Parts: sequence; structure tokens; C-alpha cells
Amino acid sequence: MKIKFPKRFVNTKKRQRKQVSSDICLVVHGAVLLYRQLYVYITEKSQHLFTATELAEAARRLLPHLTQKERIALALPSEEFVATSLKLPAVAVENPKQVVSMQMPALLPGVTEQLLLSVEASGEEEQTCALWLPAKRAEELFQAFEQVGLFLNCILPRPLVVLPRAKRTFQVHDEDDKTITYIEWSGNVIQRWLHTLKVDCDQPSFQSQLDEALSSFSNDAELERQTSISSWQGMPVPSPNAYTYAFIPPHAELRMAQGARQKKQRQMKVAAGALIAVFIGALLFAGYHKHGIEQRLADLKRKDTIAPLRAEVGEIEAMIAPVKKFPHQDVILILEKLNAMIPKSSWITSFKIEFGIVKFEGYSPNPSELVEILTEEPHISNVEITRGTSSERGKSELKFGISFKLKNLKWLEYQSEYFSER
Repeated sequence: MKIKFPKRFVNTKKRQRKQVSSDICLVVHGAVLLYRQLYVYITEKSQHLFTATELAEAARRLLPHLTQKERIALALPSEEFVATSLKLPAVAVENPKQVVSMQMPALLPGVTEQLLLSVEASGEEEQTCALWLPAKRAEELFQAFEQVGLFLNCILPRPLVVLPRAKRTFQVHDEDDKTITYIEWSGNVIQRWLHTLKVDCDQPSFQSQLDEALSSFSNDAELERQTSISSWQGMPVPSPNAYTYAFIPPHAELRMAQGARQKKQRQMKVAAGALIAVFIGALLFAGYHKHGIEQRLADLKRKDTIAPLRAEVGEIEAMIAPVKKFPHQDVILILEKLNAMIPKSSWITSFKIEFGIVKFEGYSPNPSELVEILTEEPHISNVEITRGTSSERGKSELKFGISFKLKNLKWLEYQSEYFSER
């Protein structure tokens, strides 16, 4: 059950969001693509922005043996992104993206193309920067990397790659042959973002305005200067703070969601297999024990002690009867049939079977369709909705809960015979 707080109380605890991470981080600096000490030239000629295909082909040349199992983060120059400055209320810490998205027409007037948004809120009404990236650019990069057999799972603004792990005020001076970017990071958010062309700095009036803007930056913060290719070589993996501002291409997000669902399905099968193994082990142990008693009985028949042993065998058989006559529930078969009946647009997140009653929950665009499908199955009955459908933030599918009863399992007779109340 979700608790709703009264308006006069504000939950300032930051909502936990799923952390994005990568195995490899590639950095674009000037005409060069770098990974640790390695680098290659993207093209032979210098240009403003590189195409998705040029970047993907350069990545393949740089890492010729890389497979799609490794997740790649691509750190692009600041000129690829748009930064807008604003103040967020304390309540926006729950979902800053939703709050900022509603302000997009005012922050970026006249922009009609679809944009991806990356923003964080500190929980205090302080200055923060929202970063924007065209969704078309992100998708082109994902598809281009896919064409060369690489998995691009996120895109990072280059200056953020050097953010520290500790929560402290930190500044970055990121410079290449055409641009300069200054950022200030404090309270786990980007508070200031200043990006300019080098050619503009040749004008005294512009340089004066730039100096005035930089004077608002903190004088006590640690400063990291990244001004050349050599300064990017040997860089460690980005900290989790950098990945909070990661942009995830739509198809990359879809692939990661599918991978998470497959992992859960594998875990369910392993759990079901373990349950069956325990049950079979109990049966084998009981059978082995019974066989030993029967062998002992046969050996002692010659000694006229058959009566006490028969009584002992009868007691053992009575003891293991609840195990031997336990109604068989083929969990693997049930899971396979559910997998075959449920449409690919739906999936199960939890599964429970007890006394012939199967209960499961999951997500589906049309839970009523699942009930109709299960009702038509001749081997089950009593198909019921166990919880009301509900929607969750960020998901188009509805959460549901369904239960049904397996036919031909004589649970009442079994319980009455072995577990009736005395």
C-alpha cells in the first residue's frame, strides 16, 4: 500500500532510483576517441560534430575484440548537450524529471523535437542544472553501435566523467580545441554549467562577461582541469555520481528491461527446481529407509521375530505416508504452460503454489485478457483476480494479481486423512 503524505508534510528523503552503470567508458576529445591509455582518431579531418557511424566505427577499431556483453558509456563533448538553470522546490526530489519536463516550454521556447532529460534535485531549494540531449541523436548512436556489434547503454556529458565519489563541492574545467566548459557540482547536483566557444574569448567584452560569470563560482572548491588528450588517458571508471546524469537511449532501456525480466524468470526456474529436488530427496530418503527395514525384516524372519518387525514396518509406512501420498504439483509444467499462454506483452514477477492454489502477480497491458485465457484452460478452475490492477510511474503496463485452482488434486481428502484436527 502506498502512503500519501498530507500536503503540509514533505518527504525530503531522496527516492531511490535504479543506478545505471557500464563496463567501459569511451571519451570523445577533439578528433580522438579514448579508452584508458588507448586512443584512435575518429576521422582524418577535424569537424564540428561526428556522425553516429563515425563514432561507432572508431569504437570498433579501438576495441576490436569487444562483444555486446560489455556495456559501453560514451562521454560526448559539452556542445552535444543543452543546459538550463533553474531552482527546484524541495518536493521535486521525488521526481525531478517530471517537474522539469513540465517546464520545458518555458526553459526551451520554440523547441519541438523530442529531447531526453537528465536532472537531479538536492532536496533543498538551490540552483540546479537540467541537461538535455536530442532523443534522435541518442537513438542514432545506439543503432550505429549495434551495427558494429557493440552495446551502447548510456551517454554521459564529458565533464562529468571526473566527478568524485565523495559528496563535496567540486569544479571541472573541460577544454578541447574549440570549446571550454566550466561546471560546479555541489550537494550531488550540478549547480552551475558554463559553456563557451574559444573563438569568442578573443573578444575583450566577451572575456569580461565570462570572468564576471566565473566569479559566482565557489573559490574554495577543488578544481579538476581536463585540457588535453593526455589528461584523459588513464582515467578511472566514472563514479556513480556521474551516472546519475546518464542519458539512456530508448532501445538500450528496452534491452536492459528485457534482460532484467529474463533474469527473474531464470531465478524462478532455479527456485522451482530446488523445491522439486528437495521433494524428490525426501522421497528417496524415505524409500531408502523403508528398503533397509524390509531387508532387516527378511533377515530376521528365520529367528521367529517377525511380529515386532511387522509392527515397526507398519509404523514407518504410516510415518512416511504423508510424503508418499502428497498430491503431485508439477511446478515446471505449470510455469511452462503459463509461459505459453501469457502473451509476450505481459510478464510475471512473483509466483506461489500452495495446496493446489496458484497465485502470481505481474504486469500486463490488459489483465482481463489473461483471466479470459486462463478460464478457457480445462485443467484449472476458480480463476480470480486477487488484487486490483494499478499503474506504476514510468510503466505503461498495469500491475495485476491472479489466482486459480488446479483440478484433479485431491487436497481435501489428503488433508482429512493425514492432517485432520483431533
